Amino acid sequence: MHKYKRKEKIYKKLKELTESMDFNKSNEKIGFDADYISKQLGIDRTNVSRELNALVREGKVIKIKGKPVLYLDRLCLEHKWNFVVSNPVIDDFKIIEKLQKNFKLQNKNITIESKSKENNKVSSENILDNIIGAHDSLKDQIIKAKAAILYPPKGLHTLIVGPTGVGKSTLAEAMYKYGVEVGVFGEKTPFVTFNCADYSDNPQLLLSQLFGHAKGAFTGAINEKKGLIDEANGGILFLDEVHRLPPEGQEMLFTLIDKGIYRRLGESENTRKAEILIIAATTENPQSVLLDTFLRRIPVVITLPSLEERTLKERLAFIYQFFYEEAIRIKKPIKVMKEVIKALLLYDCPGNIGQLKADIQLLCARAFLDSVISKNEIVEIKLSIISQKIQDGLFRIREKREEPIIKEIEKKDFIIFEGSNTEYIKEINKINFLNNNIRKDNLYERIATNWEKYYEDGLPTKEIKEKIEHQINKYFDNLFSAAEPAVTDREVLLKFVNIDILEAVEYALSKVKEQFKKDFISKKVIYSLALHVATLMERIKLGINILQSDKINVLIDYPDEYGAAKKIKEALEKKLSVEIPEDEVRFLAMFLHALKVGKFNKTIGILVITHGNSAASTMASVANTLLGVNHAKALDMPLEEKVDVILNKAIDEVRRIDRGKGVLLLVDMGSLITFADIISEKTGICVKAIDMVSTPMVIEATRKALMPEMTLDKLIDDVRNLSPILGRAKETKNSGHDEEKNEIFFEKNIINVLNNTLTFLNPQKTYKVLLEVLNNIAKAYKFYVDEEIIVKFMLHCSCMIERVIKGVSLPYKNLYNIKTNYGGMLKIIKENFEIVNEVFGIEIPDTEYAYIVEMIDTHYNTLLMN
Repeated sequence: MHKYKRKEKIYKKLKELTESMDFNKSNEKIGFDADYISKQLGIDRTNVSRELNALVREGKVIKIKGKPVLYLDRLCLEHKWNFVVSNPVIDDFKIIEKLQKNFKLQNKNITIESKSKENNKVSSENILDNIIGAHDSLKDQIIKAKAAILYPPKGLHTLIVGPTGVGKSTLAEAMYKYGVEVGVFGEKTPFVTFNCADYSDNPQLLLSQLFGHAKGAFTGAINEKKGLIDEANGGILFLDEVHRLPPEGQEMLFTLIDKGIYRRLGESENTRKAEILIIAATTENPQSVLLDTFLRRIPVVITLPSLEERTLKERLAFIYQFFYEEAIRIKKPIKVMKEVIKALLLYDCPGNIGQLKADIQLLCARAFLDSVISKNEIVEIKLSIISQKIQDGLFRIREKREEPIIKEIEKKDFIIFEGSNTEYIKEINKINFLNNNIRKDNLYERIATNWEKYYEDGLPTKEIKEKIEHQINKYFDNLFSAAEPAVTDREVLLKFVNIDILEAVEYALSKVKEQFKKDFISKKVIYSLALHVATLMERIKLGINILQSDKINVLIDYPDEYGAAKKIKEALEKKLSVEIPEDEVRFLAMFLHALKVGKFNKTIGILVITHGNSAASTMASVANTLLGVNHAKALDMPLEEKVDVILNKAIDEVRRIDRGKGVLLLVDMGSLITFADIISEKTGICVKAIDMVSTPMVIEATRKALMPEMTLDKLIDDVRNLSPILGRAKETKNSGHDEEKNEIFFEKNIINVLNNTLTFLNPQKTYKVLLEVLNNIAKAYKFYVDEEIIVKFMLHCSCMIERVIKGVSLPYKNLYNIKTNYGGMLKIIKENFEIVNEVFGIEIPDTEYAYIVEMIDTHYNTLLMN
């Protein structure tokens, strides 16, 4: 039997056995040994034991030590007991017996609570059940939240994980209110919130806020001061952005969690008592930003999904709730057209629920201003007033047209939200999402007041509207700057790195973090290593080895880094189930050393040059953001810009960024590759170039350019060899098999680049259609379709399709010249682009065709000259 299938079969059987157990029965056997499973499946006991232990290492199975050793499915046990098992290996069976006893007690408490509510004719629905998604995408999270509060005697410490704006603070507060509802807490039990980010630049002040300080504890500590732990005693302390809590702060919490005692800053002998339930929240991966010793003391981890991961039904519920809230504040009905609802339902919302709420409030503020100007008693929200960002959501309507929610919305032309709907208000008041973002002042009253003031001052209506719209925009910029972030570095990174690789790297670095300074393992280190491991995995798949320089004996020169690199290699092999070449340990050691000493003074310059208004800048920006540097520079070459102007700019930029090791140009087309020799001749600086640039190439080149032992020639070889499609190695003649492999990888990479470039088009579909068009044009003119024209054609034409869909086509100055002198080519191109018009439901204007004519003509003439 295949090893993988055998393991899956054993795991499946253990899941079935665990699910069949009745944990309420006192005589129920807890756990199953390898011998029992062996007989059930007819598989050798030794093999069963080996696979079960492998599943324990993967965290899927719980192992209970004893005679015999017993096993349980982890996920099933956690669901049945409403409890999170922090360590899959349990040393003593008595722990299981204790958990079983607590489980029965918890069930008894829940039964008593339900009967009590029934007797008092109170609805069994509670605040946690009223959270949107409680019975759908948040079902498991709500079960865990309830268990954390109900667990005897005073609940379980909890960590809530999720990106910005998903409702972590809301859930924490709802857990507290749930505790009050079911009688775990009293009405006056404190709920104290502390955002660790507020004082992250001053760790001493942060710890003082949290624990308090003695008189004279530090400069400025004139008097003794209580901390938030004093305030939260007997209740809940909510630590938001807990990853900003310094290691010493996490260590101080150990004693509080374990023994219920703590000291204020500056106190050496006096200890104080406090009984606190901690709920913490973070946007980061807990394993990479929190001490293992701290995490072990937090038994419940609740991960909240992003808005994109929630159902459309839930997103619609949020939209309705936020419009009702605004109707209450405005004290006027809000009429929302169905196209607006659909756009809000489908647009890209990286800031999650927080951003959705902010965008709806901004819409309502603008529409309210219009209603004041027109003296309309109803606030109308039409498609014309929503931003382009939200309107872009309608481009996804085709793929979602069959969704029941969309069909339901289509039935009505508009929806009216009235603040007088008392039934809905009652439901909203039970739990108000992201309530911390609502100010006590009333924006709508200010809009109305300012309108009257400006009107009485005699200002024209247009000027009044502009002034108040400026005030509205400023208000929301200030209010939601934190709630509506740009896409996080991690989200950008995941466009280039598989989530399994990133998590494996975070796990590997967590194994060596004690060997370095506390702040060494930063995002920069994690993301840089993740990018390297991603390319390493590609090399292993392709059988490509990169030889390291023998100039450095890392074992002698960097013994600490070498030891850490060995551990990282072992951890990565364990997590990714792959054998990593020993030579990689040397590279990892040099990588760690370079980061440790900051040895990046003498580096290779990176300059990206591409045609278009922003392609180069975007690629350089992504690379710099992910690597935490400002090393990659860019020159954008608008289509109308003369080549000699760009060349002079490139010469100036190369002089500016050269640090003594040369400069690498990353360009989009073969014609720009000639810049390297010209710049070298004019400046005396060693300049080389690689064409067919892509975002992954810029990231990889920038990362390696910062390595202390890297040379320009080696950098070129590394970037080209890391993936067969990153730069055309013209000196190498491949076999037919290699060419076929390269074609596959070339296509895959182009689609990947389109995926990172396009806003809403499907990259695979776009590539397929445009490739057919290009091949037909090439057939008509009998020219060879090489990689250079494919890259240029794909990038230009895919962006052109999106422009036409948005209604922002480019103008063309000499359209008459194109029609007069290139009429035949224009006709052939338009005929072949009919399929594009048909597939995407557009009509491409002649100005856009003119640019394509120019591109094809230039390529055709270049081939003739060669």
